[in-house]
Amino acid sequence: MGTALILWFLYLSSCSVSAEGHSLVVAQSTTLQLSPGVLVERSPGIKPGVKVVCERVHIHGLPRLKNLRKFAHLLKVNVSHANSSDRLPNVEVCFHRNASLGIGMCPQGQWERLTKGSWARSMSPFDHKLLDVRITGSSSANFVISIHEEFLLYRLIFLALGITMLTLASFLSKSLVFYYSGAMAVGVALVILIILFQGMKLLPTGRKSSLAVFLYSSLIGLGTFVLSYVPRLLRSILVEMGVSEDMYNPLAVIVLFFIVVTGAWLGFWVVRKFVLTEDGSVDTGVSLFVAWSIRIFASVMILQSSVDPLLAAGALVCGVIVSSILRRVGRRRFMRHLY
Repeated sequence: MGTALILWFLYLSSCSVSAEGHSLVVAQSTTLQLSPGVLVERSPGIKPGVKVVCERVHIHGLPRLKNLRKFAHLLKVNVSHANSSDRLPNVEVCFHRNASLGIGMCPQGQWERLTKGSWARSMSPFDHKLLDVRITGSSSANFVISIHEEFLLYRLIFLALGITMLTLASFLSKSLVFYYSGAMAVGVALVILIILFQGMKLLPTGRKSSLAVFLYSSLIGLGTFVLSYVPRLLRSILVEMGVSEDMYNPLAVIVLFFIVVTGAWLGFWVVRKFVLTEDGSVDTGVSLFVAWSIRIFASVMILQSSVDPLLAAGALVCGVIVSSILRRVGRRRFMRHLY
């Protein structure tokens, strides 16, 4: 009787292990050799009567409170064919959280095909997800599933900048230096864009494509566009005007000075016209709008400081508290120096 009970418990434990499937644990196991071996019928998106070979991998994340040092980390999940020299079978992957779904039973729209024998997605290192793999046409294919962490420095920069902007939002919204410097910088950028847009009409590309190039440069980045188009643009303009090559550098300095002065004047005029009141102070409505705009922008930056939404929300709450404390400390020191 005792032997029968032991065999029964061993059978139950083996069943639970097979139901659980394979697993990868962040910071413990990073690679898994997978040989799908579960035949599944009626998998969504597969023709009736066709069986597919499926397998499931559990990816277990880290406890959040014990691993706050990985706040700005990202976890990448990769699926690749073990034998790249062999003929690649038809493989699809479903990356989800729904543990109630059976193996290979993801909705049809959630399955993704491997591209050139590989597939990669990112997730939070604190999350728990399921990875279902199904193969049609071959049951002997081997796959390697790997996970690796990446540290994203720019997310910590977002966090620091967000807290700083939350702290200084009220001060910046009442500072004339902030308005003048910001408006002048925007004015210079606008003057540069206007000159480039008008100058591109002289290029061989013609007038029809100038708007497309202008929009493209605005979206991709002014820096990349300037490096690639400005030398050719200036050379074309000077050639059309009949200017010799010896005059290129002096004219470039004069044009640059003109752009900076014009943009600065434009920004100065905008501030004097729409921001300041008659007595020279910042308008209350404008100040309130700018302050809340800075706070909203800072909150968005803090929410982007972590891949994990719970930690990002916690960082926002902590950022609001820290910025409030810093403002109070700053006010007390200012009052002490004043009196």
